[in-house]
Amino acid sequence: MSTQRFDDTFAPHGMLALRDLSIEAAPGDTVVCRARFSAGPRDFDLSATASGPIGAMSEMLYGMGAGVEIVSLSQQDDDGQVTTYLLCERDSRRCWSYGRARRGDESAVHALIAGANQLAPVAG
Repeated sequence: MSTQRFDDTFAPHGMLALRDLSIEAAPGDTVVCRARFSAGPRDFDLSATASGPIGAMSEMLYGMGAGVEIVSLSQQDDDGQVTTYLLCERDSRRCWSYGRARRGDESAVHALIAGANQLAPVAG
């Protein structure tokens, strides 16, 4: 499988795109995540406080109606990058997604958004 085909399958571009992300430590072992998203033609900013970046991003995705459940998570280091693989579920549908970044929390956020794009509600 080519790299392009892998990306198109497990991290496809969809209606939801992450434009910017900041993760800051907060009191009580929590983090504050601030994100700028594009959804189709419009951009918007969201923030959430949770026990970690995955929890905060999950909260933001659910708030947009694009939430998914994480069934399985795996990470590996690849030459200074972290790759996160997620098995995601929504409405009894499942998909594998992945994300890459310098840090594990950022790669997990990218994988979560890839899963949300794959499992977006089906019109009908």
